[in-house]
Amino acid sequence: MKNSEFITGKVPITKEEVRAVSIIKLDLANAKRFIDVGAGTGSVSIEAAHHYPNLEVISIERNDDAIDLINKNVEKFELDNVEVIKAYAPIDIEGKVDAIFLGGTGNKLEEILIWSKDMLVEGGRLVANFIIVDTFNETLRLLREYGFENIDVSVLNVAKLEKLGRGEYFKPLNPIYIISCKKGRD
Repeated sequence: MKNSEFITGKVPITKEEVRAVSIIKLDLANAKRFIDVGAGTGSVSIEAAHHYPNLEVISIERNDDAIDLINKNVEKFELDNVEVIKAYAPIDIEGKVDAIFLGGTGNKLEEILIWSKDMLVEGGRLVANFIIVDTFNETLRLLREYGFENIDVSVLNVAKLEKLGRGEYFKPLNPIYIISCKKGRD
């Protein structure tokens, strides 16, 4: 889905190239339940729900403006498989999930990773995106410490063609660190 398809505001959006890679790494084809933590505009939740209509999507966000955007996007795309929860993760959710996406952790990184491991089914996927190198490094350390398996790390560098004077150039976007892994056996 193109970024231009989403209703946006001042809340950050996971860019379409990053979203595409992250959703592929979430491996949602056979998933039943999915949580998007720090959902922002809801672009990951919305795209996952749109492409996988049998997927139950739980979108957690604490910012009122972001909640409003998620709800507007759910309505725009006529999705009935997205539950939007205004909260600061980790929260109590009944049952296990097949995949979790971390778009934001609001200074609760370790708590959210422990909660994620508890929430995931065996073999469940966790994908996290970062622009801050320190947060990426801390996450990688914690994932190893807490026994997540098949840890895969990518850096995605995207540049967009833009006009510059009479010519054009590729304007780089922030590099995004993408970590994907799975929960092993307890």
